[in-house]
Amino acid sequence: MNDYVSPPKRRGATKGALGPRSFKIPEKGRIRVVLAAVVLTILIVKFAGPCGGGKKTKAVAAVDTINAVDTNKAADKAKRVNANKAVKKAVPDNKTAFVDLRRLVKEYDIGVTASRQQIAVPASGAEKGFFNRGKDKDGGTDTLYVSLSVDTTLYKYAMSMFRQYKPRYAAVAAVDPSTGRVLALASYAGEGEAMDGKELYLRNRFPAASVFKTIVAAAAIERGGMHGKTVLEHFGRNHTLYTAQLRKDLKVSREITLEDAYAYSVNPVFARIALFKINKDIVAEYGRRFGFNETIPFEYDVDISEMFAPDTGFSVAEFASGFNRKTTITPLMGALLAGAICENGVIFDPTVVDTVRSLRGDSCVYVRKTNVWRRAVKERTAAELRGLMTKVTHYGTARNTFRRLRESPRYNAFEFGGKTGSVNQVGLGRVDWFVGFARNPNNKSQRIAVGVVTTHGDYWTVHSSYIAAELIKKYISNVTSTPKPAANR
Repeated sequence: MNDYVSPPKRRGATKGALGPRSFKIPEKGRIRVVLAAVVLTILIVKFAGPCGGGKKTKAVAAVDTINAVDTNKAADKAKRVNANKAVKKAVPDNKTAFVDLRRLVKEYDIGVTASRQQIAVPASGAEKGFFNRGKDKDGGTDTLYVSLSVDTTLYKYAMSMFRQYKPRYAAVAAVDPSTGRVLALASYAGEGEAMDGKELYLRNRFPAASVFKTIVAAAAIERGGMHGKTVLEHFGRNHTLYTAQLRKDLKVSREITLEDAYAYSVNPVFARIALFKINKDIVAEYGRRFGFNETIPFEYDVDISEMFAPDTGFSVAEFASGFNRKTTITPLMGALLAGAICENGVIFDPTVVDTVRSLRGDSCVYVRKTNVWRRAVKERTAAELRGLMTKVTHYGTARNTFRRLRESPRYNAFEFGGKTGSVNQVGLGRVDWFVGFARNPNNKSQRIAVGVVTTHGDYWTVHSSYIAAELIKKYISNVTSTPKPAANR
């Protein structure tokens, strides 16, 4: 048998069996290819390195583990603790101690009105050096670029509304509830007002009012076995609080569901829950779980949101209904409270500094990391609370200001919820609150939680829920808008 194959046929057979002829780099060009690969690697490390952010998959997985834990058993409690530790370890430790970051923010007066700021600090070895890189022969200063998480469009929009409506005082805090990144902080004081309007978003000057009903609702659901459709007794007007409304056995009463009592902010119902369904100690426990009477871990100093300790039966009623001026809350705390309900009961450490880069060493010296501050409630409790809060914006006390958000097809992908509150306070006037959230259930990158407070004199100029709704619309527009294609040149 003749095994001879002509050269053209051999080339065809080889191509069919092994594919196209393999490409060989000429020997003289191999050094160039290696050098190009090295340069490309350096560029990737430089521009997508530490300041480019860390992996989030482990942190998200750890939070999912926390959410999966939904019982009071000791074993599940241990799982929750381990999951919290996993979240903290999911992102590499910062290269700068947290205390140094707080010093940097405070001593160089880093504000929240711009997303990137440049400062000059003493070089390493100086008395106020923040980032030690060993001995520096020539001394001098180091230029640091501080990148913040704030969205300047939200800040400017909030300030424009404050100036337009001119309340006596106003403050806004907005956060990304899925990470803790602060999106906006804005503060305002009217002309001639006695109190300084600076950083009111961090101050506890404002009574929490009916916002505190959210704490009672959480305790009632998780410890009292209630849900939105639970039927309760009610007597008298919604926004009063008299001893006749607080008798254990009401001779005359009408029925109201928990979700309706929350949506319409019915004082006696929440007072009766604390008096007869659970107790003041359980309410106080849940207040602490959400962060009342606790120090918020933040780069700036935040006043503690304080609960007063009731003793008599009527003071328990005042405490639980928010019908008092002793329990106070900061706007930042209000945003974190709403954010916890948005994010299945988990509250993340709020942060405003994303990265700090050194010009001197051309290196990143600080990168934020996502940390769990606390779990306020179980996942199913948070889902029930979200249901209550959506009723506030659909037919409750914030229905009018959220009508356009509810009815516009543009916002169909989002859920909206919140809680209003108002009370008179000497020196402030009428204090008006809204804490709430907007969330895309299918996209964690499209969520916002807000805490808004305004105070008014004889004439009411704007509702806090309106300012919140407008900020939410602006935020949704920012995160859902399609970038315009670059113009041809």
